[in-house]
Amino acid sequence: MFCIKTSVAYFNYLRFVCLFPQPSYRRLLVIILISFFISITWVSVAAGLNSNASYNITQLYPYKLCWFTRDVIYYFLTIPVGVFLFLNILTFILVAHRIINHARRATSPHQSYERMKQCVTILLLSSATQGIGWLFGPFLTFISSEAGNILGWVFVIFNGLEGLWVILLYIVIRSLRMDKQKHRVAAEHLTKSTEQISHKYGKYFEGDNENEDIVT
Repeated sequence: MFCIKTSVAYFNYLRFVCLFPQPSYRRLLVIILISFFISITWVSVAAGLNSNASYNITQLYPYKLCWFTRDVIYYFLTIPVGVFLFLNILTFILVAHRIINHARRATSPHQSYERMKQCVTILLLSSATQGIGWLFGPFLTFISSEAGNILGWVFVIFNGLEGLWVILLYIVIRSLRMDKQKHRVAAEHLTKSTEQISHKYGKYFEGDNENEDIVT
């Protein structure tokens, strides 16, 4: 999961920060495949070592699932998670800085630009809250069970906000579409009114030309 998220973050870095040339989705697919092979290789190493009971890789905790022992959890969870979190945070800062600067330059009073700024804000908040919970993951390996339960609740709350951000983003996008529809209807009405006025005055001027011809 962390490999895939890091791959997508790197692709977004190429897309929103480097800009030119724009990365192809084929590159994204290649990066995701590389991430998959890295992940499956490390899982295979853990499974291979776990086949020998003398290594004491995992143990069955009471009323819990089978999990890594404290002696090896640093190698299979804390260190990999810490590395991927660092890469994700670094990429997030670079991409967020670029997107925020782009949104700030959109100084037009048009409503669509305001909606775009709202979408950017919601996406950044969503990304931040989804990452905050995982920052506590490495600490769960050496803190007490009471503190672990508290951090576990923090993790659940922050990750549970994903639905809230999705709903808010849907509302903003829906409002943006409604604004575009209103502008389109107003433009069609204005065009129709202009055509009617032009047609009316066109007939008026044609009548004046005919009267001038009769007088002549």
